[in-house]
Amino acid sequence: MLRRLLPLLLLLAIATPVLAQGGDPKEQLLKELWCPICNGIRLDVCEQKVCEQMREMIDQELAAGKTPEQIKAQFIDLYGPVVLGEPPREGFNLIAWIMPILFLIGGITAAVLITRRRSPQPAPASAASATTADPYLARVEREVADE
Repeated sequence: MLRRLLPLLLLLAIATPVLAQGGDPKEQLLKELWCPICNGIRLDVCEQKVCEQMREMIDQELAAGKTPEQIKAQFIDLYGPVVLGEPPREGFNLIAWIMPILFLIGGITAAVLITRRRSPQPAPASAASATTADPYLARVEREVADE
């Protein structure tokens, strides 16, 4: 069952970000940019004054014809990479992107190995002959067969 479920989970993990792209560029920017003051709060839900100013600035820049990538670059210049809410995918910060994948693969591998060890194994054929080697078990087997 795990072998059937794993490809489906991997497909879902890959397809979700792809399907989430698109739509209104302002809404996309508000979900991609994070408050530079608050820790872990997206720009679209933050109530800080700086976030209100950032939302107004996004409106102005989009009206001026700038692309979302240009606006993001402008915010990175103003506030630093913290406004992206994620570490850059380069250098030492690449570890933050690779480690969760490695932990996921390791966890799945451990779960499969533990499941295989705990599943009942068929008894080897030599075990049946070993039970009759015990005189008590042989007598019990004969009595059960006689009944």
